[in-house]
Amino acid sequence: MSKHTWTAVRWAGLAVLFLLGGFPLLAANLEPPASKIDVVVLISPTQKQDEVFRQLVADAAQYKLQKLGLRTRVVAATPEETQQPLAKERDATAALVCRYGVEAQQMDVTLGWYDATTGASPTVVETTGEVDLNLDGVILAALDQMIAKVHDRIQAMADRNASDFVQVAPASLTTGEPKITTITPARPASPTRRVLFSGGFAPFLPAGAAAYYFNLGYLPSLLASIFIDTPMGPLGLGLYLGMDYFTATGSQDYANTYLLPFGVDIRYELGSAFLRPFFHVAGGPALFVMVTGTQGTVTSVVPFLKSGIGLDLMMTGSLGINVLADYDVYFEMPYLVMGFSPSVNMELRL
Repeated sequence: MSKHTWTAVRWAGLAVLFLLGGFPLLAANLEPPASKIDVVVLISPTQKQDEVFRQLVADAAQYKLQKLGLRTRVVAATPEETQQPLAKERDATAALVCRYGVEAQQMDVTLGWYDATTGASPTVVETTGEVDLNLDGVILAALDQMIAKVHDRIQAMADRNASDFVQVAPASLTTGEPKITTITPARPASPTRRVLFSGGFAPFLPAGAAAYYFNLGYLPSLLASIFIDTPMGPLGLGLYLGMDYFTATGSQDYANTYLLPFGVDIRYELGSAFLRPFFHVAGGPALFVMVTGTQGTVTSVVPFLKSGIGLDLMMTGSLGINVLADYDVYFEMPYLVMGFSPSVNMELRL
């Protein structure tokens, strides 16, 4: 190989190394920077037993800030971390500290706004409310007060976010003029939990004519529902499955009776706080099986209908229990089988 050829090979090798090493660096520099968080929300209960309210406070803060066009991140913080929160360390423009505590059915809420750019003293809002069905309204009202106090800073962040989504495309090949393309920012998804799984147990207390020959029954049940938003509030559409067992004793015979209802359940909830009153109605077919002492086994399929009112208690963001007072009717002729079925159920929301 001649000297000139060897020199050409070395230069070609250096060029390849430059391209292989330089292109990744150049591509990295051309990548858009990661989106910065506008507000980091630090949630801190003053007592461990108040953890049950954390999701309620977090959902209210995210709802208010995201509705204004801000990008948020929720962080579970200790009381020490909320004393002097450094928003810059969490890659945020501002920090919203939510401290709360519950005592004697009263919740004390303290909100603090810490600006990372100005370093000014925090803006503070304090409020107190009853721990009842209107608790979420108390928290939302406190957030409205805070937003009003720092309106200019929030507006500046929202305007900046809007401008970040206006891009200039390369010049047109035909006109030579830049083309402006506006991209609508995608809002963060709401933390609403839309899938419900529930299971529980109820005694069946016969009423009417059935009470004369049916003893106390036992009714375990399962429910799976999907919630949709309506103008009136969240509406659950689901499938209900149960197994009602009781014994019947007459003057001439006795029977072990099984009723297996399977049908559609419609549930309407009031509000989204940790206490949620609801109403539901379910209906469909039920398999009726009666094992008698003298006539053997008798089976049939009968319609059933059940309805009632209940109350959810959410212990965490996804786990809860509910108490439910139902009235069940099985249309077995000539005598209807009906009665009360008060129940306690465990819930999982996803």
